[in-house]
Amino acid sequence: MKACLPQLPQRLLLLGAAALAASALETADLVDLCGQTWQGDGLLLRSHAASRRFYFVAPDTDCGLWMRAAAPGDRIRFQFRFFLVYSLAAAPRTPPGPPAPNASSPEPADPCAPGSYLQFYEGPPGAPRALGAPLCGLTIPAPVASSGPFLGLRLLTRGRQPRVDFVGEVTSFRLGSCGAYFRCRTGRCIPWSLVCDRWGVDNCGDGSDQASWPPADCRGQSWVRPRPH
Repeated sequence: MKACLPQLPQRLLLLGAAALAASALETADLVDLCGQTWQGDGLLLRSHAASRRFYFVAPDTDCGLWMRAAAPGDRIRFQFRFFLVYSLAAAPRTPPGPPAPNASSPEPADPCAPGSYLQFYEGPPGAPRALGAPLCGLTIPAPVASSGPFLGLRLLTRGRQPRVDFVGEVTSFRLGSCGAYFRCRTGRCIPWSLVCDRWGVDNCGDGSDQASWPPADCRGQSWVRPRPH
């Protein structure tokens, strides 16, 4: 069912009902998590199972996902490692719909109109706020970080022959005192379960959680360090 941007906040009111609890670093496909809330230490999120080999081309897709930090006080950081979102032919332009109830701020201008795009949102799910402009094209966007425990992501395909293929890295992190967390060179703190992970994901953003020297001390191996007690 086709939807327009102003309808999203009302739609996202329902996403907090179903939560997927997770720990350590997992992999998932956005198309399998539509309408859900994921929570965990880290996630390697693909647009679809065949990402990097085949485009996800389902037209009129409207898929939302909330990502929740692993622990109170944590935030969510999303970094793309591959990005491709566009449509071969744009959809006809339509007048904007009425403002949705519970919308705390107006939707941003749509530089991707009227083709396919991704949009990030700040939480909480009951009152989402657009975070930045819609994302589309072939250039890998800059990393996005939430100011609270929730980060929302919405995929909308519009027009003829949409082309969607992306891989992103989701990290639960905190600032300040790391406590039982691993301290990155940048000062960001991440769960030890993400250090030296088997996929080599750069959860720190500076490579220090995958380094072969202390404190990560991966030594060229892929392994998961147990959580300290």
